[in-house]
Amino acid sequence: MSGRADATVLPKKLSKVRQACDACHTRKVRCDGCRPCKNCLESVAECTYLAVHKKTGPKEGPRRPRRLPRQQPPAWRPLDSPHPRSSLGGEERSSSRAARTARAAPGSPSAPEDGVGFLPSPRVRSREVQWCIDAYFTHKYPLTPILDREQAGLWTVPASPEQYSLVMACCAVISLSPEILPPSPCDLIIPPADFLINESIRARQFCDLAGNPSLTHVQTSFFLYAVFFCKDKDNAAWYYLREAITILQALRLHEETTYSTMDDPLLAKYGRRMFWVLFITERAYSLQRNRPVTLQDTLGLPHVSPSSSDAEILLGFLDLISLYRHFGADLIATWNSPTRSTNADLDLMSLQNHLRYTLPNVSTYAPAQQADLLMSRQWLKIVVWKLCVSQSTLSITGNSQDAMSLHYPAAIARDVVLATRLVSTEAFEANGIGILEKVFDVGCSLADVLLLVPGSLGSAIDVGPIDLLMEIVKIVGTRFGGSYRHLSMLADKAHGCLLMNVDRSLPLPADTASDTHDRVEELSM
Repeated sequence: MSGRADATVLPKKLSKVRQACDACHTRKVRCDGCRPCKNCLESVAECTYLAVHKKTGPKEGPRRPRRLPRQQPPAWRPLDSPHPRSSLGGEERSSSRAARTARAAPGSPSAPEDGVGFLPSPRVRSREVQWCIDAYFTHKYPLTPILDREQAGLWTVPASPEQYSLVMACCAVISLSPEILPPSPCDLIIPPADFLINESIRARQFCDLAGNPSLTHVQTSFFLYAVFFCKDKDNAAWYYLREAITILQALRLHEETTYSTMDDPLLAKYGRRMFWVLFITERAYSLQRNRPVTLQDTLGLPHVSPSSSDAEILLGFLDLISLYRHFGADLIATWNSPTRSTNADLDLMSLQNHLRYTLPNVSTYAPAQQADLLMSRQWLKIVVWKLCVSQSTLSITGNSQDAMSLHYPAAIARDVVLATRLVSTEAFEANGIGILEKVFDVGCSLADVLLLVPGSLGSAIDVGPIDLLMEIVKIVGTRFGGSYRHLSMLADKAHGCLLMNVDRSLPLPADTASDTHDRVEELSM
């Protein structure tokens, strides 16, 4: 053949190369295996075969868990110590924070150091956090004074997973009540509540709740309870409420002897407040959802210093404690009993008298506290009245002002309607869905009375039970957030007892703001 014919012969098929050079392996291009290879010649790169590549395919032999170095035991005090860990500020108050270990995954031989690998979400910004925390201290703090205003980790995005989880849970509660947020100088957008909840729970994966409980964990669990309660997820709410109580009891913050030997004044201050917030919350939730109670009246009340900046808030807090303190385990057990058999040990008349006279004056308190105290008292009166019905201790002939009369819900409903006129809507909104449920319960009880006792309808010229029931229907549907579910149930109940259609679209009459201070005083008597 001629040379021209030889030039047209097709090239040989490339043989498989056993190992690519380091440069081709890094660039992930085909290497011809020469030394130097064609690619390195063209790119004027050093062609070397020094790297030792890992074998591909399945590993030989059974898989074994990686053995981690043995952790030294933590240097903090054991759980049976009367000095539980505080963790109120941005930094750990004990020098042994580095020795703490985080919760390991199931089956792990040991746990990594606390917080190792944790990073806050880039979606969470300090400006939004400050916005939410400011709303908490303005509207929620008078109801649950459990956070320290000077706490270092609250006003930013904490790097600590423990503090980050607390801040995310608190922000989640605020995100469900956007109407209480203060005006923003710029266009701030709070992430959705579900995202904030997930962030709070994610951060907890880097904490050892069982081995290293702290007051911060109690606070976080309480806020998670609050946000799930607002979302009407009862099982999750109950879980986190019990978790908060369990951690508090593990720290022995329900025992007075713990505080007598405590050397951290901040922990003593907010630990005691946290106990009483959980005491109130557990009782209210148990009465609303028929759950058992765990906490008992075992701790002294919070101390109120006249010179303190939150002295007035604490006075209202003490009044709220006074409302629920008389609802003991026996009474709640009777309430939760499916039969509610007669219990001779329950002095229900004395309890009604206590509720009638327990609030001498609420007009000086924060508006959110006024709403909480006034509505909680009326709702607890309904609870006791229902117990009286089950115990067959009510009189049919008495008037509506008689606490032991079957007509008593009419007087309670009148006070509820009056309270909604005297206290701002914003104050009720700060209380969340819980206060709406209390108004709903009052309306349902009044509807039951109207159904059972037709003679209680009143005259055509007076503001009678029918007018009060219609007003409560509108309140449930249009005030402090409203709830279509509660509105629908109450409207059906009103329709059943009145045999008339209930207009759900009517707006509330204009509030009468004149002489509000004096009328709030009158209502609290």
